[in-house]
Amino acid sequence: MNLRNIHFDLKALLEEAINKKDYKKALKIINELIASPKSVNAEEIDGIFFKDIKDIVKSKEDLENILLSTKVLFEKKEELLEFFEMLLKYGFKENAISYFEDLVSQIDDIEIIDGFNSLLTK
Repeated sequence: MNLRNIHFDLKALLEEAINKKDYKKALKIINELIASPKSVNAEEIDGIFFKDIKDIVKSKEDLENILLSTKVLFEKKEELLEFFEMLLKYGFKENAISYFEDLVSQIDDIEIIDGFNSLLTK
């Protein structure tokens, strides 16, 4: 998944499944990540969980530093929407749109699509 600063550990497997149009396999990988986030070790994949980012980010500069230096990991799709909301709050609208466009081409989740669209219309 080419999400610039947002990366998932199973990028190659997801891309392979999507390229082969094996959407069931791709959704299975995503659902497994969402269902069992404790199996993901942030240190092993060199990233930081979004729940930790929420405690760190107090300014636009804090968020910018994180975006430039590390991968952001999500345990639930609600966190992804919170991340988009945070990007918009701190003036990173173009980044949010770019990340969303990259993501939506990889997965088909109506809740994320609707959630992102509602954030943009606020």
